[in-house]
Amino acid sequence: MATFPEYIAQNEERDGVRFSWNVWPSSRLEATRMVVPVAALFTLLKERPDLPPIQYEPVLCSRATCRAVLNPLCQVDYRAKLWACNFCYQRNQVQAGVS
Repeated sequence: MATFPEYIAQNEERDGVRFSWNVWPSSRLEATRMVVPVAALFTLLKERPDLPPIQYEPVLCSRATCRAVLNPLCQVDYRAKLWACNFCYQRNQVQAGVS
């Protein structure tokens, strides 16, 4: 079994995310007593050989002044085939073939 620092290093290498703390505060009181702020460093262009390439163009927000891209932070309604832009809150249709 790997030690906790080895486990953290493995996850950091795999995901490209490093946290200032690896344990989130469990209460508001613990959060106010923290000396080091909770932060995350993302390696955005990290190569992931286990993920297949996406075979379609980016899905854009339909509002002309926004044009944000569908991303994991957007709310998706799978039944209605809609997604909400997390920048302008515009509800957009999911095109056929994108699932």
